[in-house]
Amino acid sequence: MTEAKKKSEQKSPEQEVELTAEQKLWARLYEAASAFKKQASWEWMPENVIFGVSNPEDGEVGYCTIMNGTDYLFGLALFRGGEGLESLNSMMLDNHEQNAWLHRQKCIMVTFEDRTDLEKHDLAQIKELGFRFRGRNAWPMFRAYDPGFVPWTLDEKQVSFLAIALEQAIDLAARVKKDNEVMTAPQSGQVLVRTPDNKKWVDRWMDPDFVLERPVKVEIEDRDRLNDVMNRFPNKKGQWETEFFYAPVAVKGEGERPYYPRLCLWVDRTTRAAVGFHVAYDDNFEQEFLNHFLQLIEEQGVRPQKLIIRTNECVDLFEKTAQRLKIRIERESHLAYLEEARGDLFDYFSKQEG
Repeated sequence: MTEAKKKSEQKSPEQEVELTAEQKLWARLYEAASAFKKQASWEWMPENVIFGVSNPEDGEVGYCTIMNGTDYLFGLALFRGGEGLESLNSMMLDNHEQNAWLHRQKCIMVTFEDRTDLEKHDLAQIKELGFRFRGRNAWPMFRAYDPGFVPWTLDEKQVSFLAIALEQAIDLAARVKKDNEVMTAPQSGQVLVRTPDNKKWVDRWMDPDFVLERPVKVEIEDRDRLNDVMNRFPNKKGQWETEFFYAPVAVKGEGERPYYPRLCLWVDRTTRAAVGFHVAYDDNFEQEFLNHFLQLIEEQGVRPQKLIIRTNECVDLFEKTAQRLKIRIERESHLAYLEEARGDLFDYFSKQEG
């Protein structure tokens, strides 16, 4: 190991000062991240392996994956509880959604970046704690990811949990390097979970906490308007591809953390032209999208013959309203015209932001 590399992950002696309780939590996290990077377990850990770490504070299981350099990402992601694990599976399955990794994940993560990738507060914290890092993919960056929100800095509970997860990942990876049978489950589908037991950490094989409940299908609240549209527009014409997703530009809400509003888009497959779109800025987006759907029918003067939909979430939103309007719903795995229109719409939003 070169002298430069030895110095890349060490504290500066002149910065040795008494740390606050919060600073000590962060220092432990940086030390765990440095040790994790030095170990470089992504070189031998099985690809796409998932293991768990039980949080000593509340018992919540964090499901961990080690990023092995694919797409130039090195690090560890900890998906929080059953909802987090469900977000991981949803993200892996939904390859069509742009920025799925950003909008689907419910996790806390450390990645190793270039210095230029870090923000000012990251660099200030590293300096304040007395750590030094040098080189490409050498600078740890910690972020919390939640669906629909901009990636954000960790709170104290997340700092503590991620530090523990990194420490347990190091222990597990060292054992796997000697014996890869460590990760062989006694029963199919089980996950190895590192669990505290009488001040020791032990391996336990557990069934994952999947969230299997589908949301309740949405019903439009303005029934009178629905009946009026049904009566006034008896004719049907065209096939509309439709989907809703997060907009590409974040906005400032009531809290400190910016969020991404939801956007619904409709495209007429017959004419290959967009029928319309609507942006919803609050949690009542379902009713906004349904009411805008009725508005588009009023503007077009005709109901579509069918809606063509890709995702379960979109079916749950439109199914009951479509049934009342006697509009068929069909599922397709790829909506070519909608994807093209979405790309144009995203370009428009990006130019507006710029």
